[in-house]
Amino acid sequence: MQEENIVHRPLFKLSILSISLMTMIAPAISSALPLMYGSFKGETETAVETLVTVPNFGIIVFLFLSTFVIKLIGGKNTVIFGLLLALVAGIIPVFSNDYALVFVSRFLLGSGIGLFNSMCVSLIARFYKGDELSTMMGFQGATGSLGGALGAFLVSWLVTLGWHQTFLIYLIALPIMALFIFCIPRQLLNEGKSVSSSGKQVSSNSGKQTINLPVWGLSVLIFLVFAFFLASQLQLPALVTAKRIGSLSQVSVLNGITTLFGIPIGAVYGKVSKFLKNLTLSAGFLFAALGFSLIAFGSDLLIVGLGAIVSGVGFGLMVPSIYVWMAKVAPKNSENLASTVLLVTTNIGVFACPTILNFLGGLFWTAGAQSSMLVAMIAFIVMFVISIFSIFSFKTRNKKEIV
Repeated sequence: MQEENIVHRPLFKLSILSISLMTMIAPAISSALPLMYGSFKGETETAVETLVTVPNFGIIVFLFLSTFVIKLIGGKNTVIFGLLLALVAGIIPVFSNDYALVFVSRFLLGSGIGLFNSMCVSLIARFYKGDELSTMMGFQGATGSLGGALGAFLVSWLVTLGWHQTFLIYLIALPIMALFIFCIPRQLLNEGKSVSSSGKQVSSNSGKQTINLPVWGLSVLIFLVFAFFLASQLQLPALVTAKRIGSLSQVSVLNGITTLFGIPIGAVYGKVSKFLKNLTLSAGFLFAALGFSLIAFGSDLLIVGLGAIVSGVGFGLMVPSIYVWMAKVAPKNSENLASTVLLVTTNIGVFACPTILNFLGGLFWTAGAQSSMLVAMIAFIVMFVISIFSIFSFKTRNKKEIV
């Protein structure tokens, strides 16, 4: 079969999407923390909890370095090396009780993921256009959610064997690596030419990559989306406890269901965006605002749970929309750098979330779970209003220019 038809093969698409399974799996071992506290003598609970978040630092550092590594050893080798590093570093805690070694291994796990994280999006942006691009971006988001949910459910079983065993979830990198080795032709990623969905070869990774103003604007937007949306995960346990409407175990189940709900949303994103067109991102903001209003004002677990699911639908529309826009507005041959910038600001948004929520919540109310949900609700209402105003202003301006 001719090389230009390879990108349409189901196995090729599956291999490209499979690396996204690793993007949300790093924090999946968090439910094993209570068992880990007593294993690291002399370490505080905060220090042990850092083992959950330190992979994000590795991701940020190696997102910056990934562009240079790709130029040095090629795209396919970079993905394979990243998966191998994530695999080896991920399972080191299975065999060790040494805090320093586990800490370093967790950083290296994030480093491995960071090497190919931007390529999860940039490869799709390079190979596909139009409706196929939207569909693949939706599947990419769904695959990330599937990885997080799969990791969480595996940990729920492995944790019964002990906290060491929970780190066996990172063995999932092995079949992903096999898929990428045998199903992705090296020349498509390494020879400076890629194949678009139209069947034409186009240059890629050639020349200097640049970032334009629209990409910087999208990076700020995705920072805000993650900084406010993470309130539903970080503050939900405290909110449910404060309202006395459920237990922490019920919250854990709810978070798992919400994560799983993102899979069908991502799967149908292409069809939704084809129907809503430019209003898809605005719809995401609206769903997120409605979800957080239900969470903030809900008086029982059913309403709060419904709010978490509705906000999750919004999240499933917002993130793919931002990456689709990135693929459209990024300078030619700069998709990898553009997606790297968005991923870096995403991780910064995750880290900044507690600080931003507590600051704004304390500014208008008393800092706490309830005020954090209200802040997130208002933030997404503002984003919705601005997006609608921008869309209609653009349409009005274009009509005047035509007249």
